[in-house]
Amino acid sequence: MDKLEIQRKVFAIIAVLMLLSVVSMIAVIPAILMDTSSALPLQAAIGALLGVVLHLFLAYWFGIRLRRRSSMIRNEAYILMAVGFFFLGFGMLDGAYAFLDDVRFVSIGMFICAFGGFAASLVSILALVFLRTKKKK
Repeated sequence: MDKLEIQRKVFAIIAVLMLLSVVSMIAVIPAILMDTSSALPLQAAIGALLGVVLHLFLAYWFGIRLRRRSSMIRNEAYILMAVGFFFLGFGMLDGAYAFLDDVRFVSIGMFICAFGGFAASLVSILALVFLRTKKKK
């Protein structure tokens, strides 16, 4: 298997993890809106929707857009992808802890979303380590 096929499989894994994150966040948005314990459910739902949009944007930008530009992806793309998904995971983790006492369903969905972001970040780093280009001497 050559490097291009391996890169396509890595991006497929990352896309599946991002879809898991997006589906879990979309599933909890109605529960956020129906939450009566918090004072600002609309603002929390807007924040969750923003997280969904950011996940979709990063998945599109690094999954589709960079694959079209060249046959091999540069190492900087893997690093940016890992950092972006890592920080999105931390943002979702903050929301998950905020809903932990009130609405367990929302908290579990946000934990799944954070796990998807952290797992995509880990896959990006592992791909960077194992798919490095060899320098010509």
